[in-house]
Amino acid sequence: MSADEPQGPSPADDPYSRAAYRRMIAWERRIEREGPLLMRLLDEGPDRSVLDLGCGTGEHVAFLARAGARAVGLDRSESMIEAARDHESRGEGRFVLGDALAADDVLADEAPFGLALCLGNMLPHVLEDDELARFVTAVRDRLAPGGRLLLQILNYERIVSGDVRALPVNVRAGEDDEEIVFVRLMRPLEGGRILFFPTTLTLDADSEEPVAVRTTRRVELRAWTAGDLTACFEDHGFEVQLHGDMQGGPYEADASHDLVVIVRRI
Repeated sequence: MSADEPQGPSPADDPYSRAAYRRMIAWERRIEREGPLLMRLLDEGPDRSVLDLGCGTGEHVAFLARAGARAVGLDRSESMIEAARDHESRGEGRFVLGDALAADDVLADEAPFGLALCLGNMLPHVLEDDELARFVTAVRDRLAPGGRLLLQILNYERIVSGDVRALPVNVRAGEDDEEIVFVRLMRPLEGGRILFFPTTLTLDADSEEPVAVRTTRRVELRAWTAGDLTACFEDHGFEVQLHGDMQGGPYEADASHDLVVIVRRI
């Protein structure tokens, strides 16, 4: 990567440097659930290649690389890319440090892709309308004609209208007798914003003080809606389909947990 290419945050500034991302998610079950849609979109594309924008620790890239795709992951978090390198060392994709909004510059030497992914609520970190337009432009420039983007975020219309203040608690096995508890609290703001408080706790049932805070952060997110995303993608020359889950179910603004958008470059 040259000096003038977008750089990720330094380790001291990287908000994900202490996040137990792999431990937080039951990846085997998630990939089993999402795999059929991923494979269908990969096989229906103009070629079997995929770019994961905001790839995290690289599990989706590794899955598709094992399926024979040319698979590249891009993330602005240095710690996430470092964790993903173990996939790369096994030949399960390639991982690049950089900002998704500048993907067309960071990956300028890559051939266009048949499929792009943006999963796991990454897009709400893009806060402004002009930044969303930059993201959509970068996606268009990295996709081959007829290529598709699969985008997944939380359904913020349901969250805001229903005054949802927390996501389900997630508990995973930790070291020794400890358990790791992931808590995600939210507070709505004006102007289509939400404060998000991802917090990791440790639970030791035998301790006098059984619950302790391991990490907690305050993150401002943009509560993008189906209308916001549809308008921006159509303005940039995409066909848009909306779904409520990664199995292709219908999108219901007041009921769906997720907003899943599949767009096709015309």
